[in-house]
Amino acid sequence: MSENPTARPLVHLQAPGDLPALQAFILALEGRQGWDREDMRTCLLHMGEELGEVYEAARRWQAAPPEGRAARQAALGHELVDVLNYLLAVANRADIDLQAAFVEKNTLNQTRVWPTP
Repeated sequence: MSENPTARPLVHLQAPGDLPALQAFILALEGRQGWDREDMRTCLLHMGEELGEVYEAARRWQAAPPEGRAARQAALGHELVDVLNYLLAVANRADIDLQAAFVEKNTLNQTRVWPTP
């Protein structure tokens, strides 16, 4: 039987991130590049493509010999940023404060009972 998650103390975000600044940056970048004309569906399709690239970069990083790991790690980081950029763009299109949603959802998750494997 799983332990009741409400019996454990909540984990709190110690220093809030700066997701609003990142969202504002992506909003400005999209305007500069003309990407702000893409609809939500197109943005989500691009994000899905980038997620596939994360999977491939993660496989290459994991399979790299120790001397090749740094370059593979950098490539994986770049692909993760591409996904993050699209995630921020989707949040902007839906007018979602991602930082507030992050805190709200993770607080809620701590009250849920998750099945143990």
